Amino acid sequence: MLDLPEWSSIARDKQRMPNGNWWLWMILAGRGFGKTRTGAESIMALINSGKYKRIAIVGSTIKEAKNIMVEGQSGLLSTTIATRMFKNSEDGIEDPNIMKFKYYSSKQQIVWDNGAKAYLFGGNDYDALRGYQFDLVWIDEFAKFREPEMLWEQILFTLRLGDDPRCIMTTTPRAIQILKDLSVDGDTHLTYGSTFENSANLSARFIQNMEVKYMSTKMGRQELYGELIFDKENTIWKKEDIIYRKINRDCISRIVIGVDPAVSCNENSDETGIIVAGMGYDDKIYVLDDLSGKYKPPEWAKIVCRAYKDYDASHIIAETNNGGDLVKEMLTTIYPNIPFKATRAIKGKLSRAEPISLLYESKRIFHIREFYELEKQMCGLSYDDKIKDSPDRVDALVWTISDLKEREEYHVSLI
Repeated sequence: MLDLPEWSSIARDKQRMPNGNWWLWMILAGRGFGKTRTGAESIMALINSGKYKRIAIVGSTIKEAKNIMVEGQSGLLSTTIATRMFKNSEDGIEDPNIMKFKYYSSKQQIVWDNGAKAYLFGGNDYDALRGYQFDLVWIDEFAKFREPEMLWEQILFTLRLGDDPRCIMTTTPRAIQILKDLSVDGDTHLTYGSTFENSANLSARFIQNMEVKYMSTKMGRQELYGELIFDKENTIWKKEDIIYRKINRDCISRIVIGVDPAVSCNENSDETGIIVAGMGYDDKIYVLDDLSGKYKPPEWAKIVCRAYKDYDASHIIAETNNGGDLVKEMLTTIYPNIPFKATRAIKGKLSRAEPISLLYESKRIFHIREFYELEKQMCGLSYDDKIKDSPDRVDALVWTISDLKEREEYHVSLI
């Protein structure tokens, strides 16, 4: 068992490195729990022990690894400096037992006095890990990576030095299968934590806002309490059916932009769903972009027209149940000759979404990257629940894909 020095006297119990022969320490915790600080202090304690010399620091991108995990307020550099001074704060003398370091930002490296080296990586560029080998890895916000399974595969190949290689993972959870699999693995030490455990170090206004808006919601359970929540069995979409695959523009034959418009813009308004998708020459459909959000009509009209030009789309398709001729009027004011189709909802939302979900299940539709808000709406549609909030992103997705497949039951009429 590794004998580690006391590192931080102000850490909470859940932030202290666990005893035992764990291989992966997974911290699933809410926003503001102190995950980054925990990861940084733990990595520094392991380096300071002298046993770990080759370290990978993995954020979702190189920029996030640099700005958050290394240079951030709770990152490796500020944590190390603060800890060196904290030990002897009364007389202002640095603790000589805590290793000094040199940070080479251009090389994306940190080198400590004892010879330990840390290398920065972006998890979304997982192939960059090929050829490296480590005895210690810190992964931050693993659940937000575009292809976490592929990243983890590379981590397994690289974590091969020494007689006790270890990995620390700090993340707010999302419902991805690999996170569930790792959480129940016998070599994983799992720590759950909530935002509110760190209330003393967070803004009182922030805590109040989170309690009012998210306390009793599924998002609150995930983002504040760090719960690993998987979809109900009776949902229309399953997370595992949403598959990510990149495609070159030259491999797409036709692109359509679907719009589910909101006719007002205030705190109680629905979002305007704006989804860009294309039909590939391989007869597969690719979701290329989600531009949805709360906009005033002139704002979403500009976004749609810009997307039409940027993506060289064939036309726009929009639901006109509520907005009537507003959609066409807003778009043609900006772009007079923009090709436009109107569609009217003659079926319920679940009935319209179901055949599209079957296309996902049969691996006919791919997302070029993660669209978190869209996918949250998709996986939140259940046959068991009454729909309280309009899933505008899903509606726009349904119109777009239905048009690409030219499904007659959606009653699309050319204007």
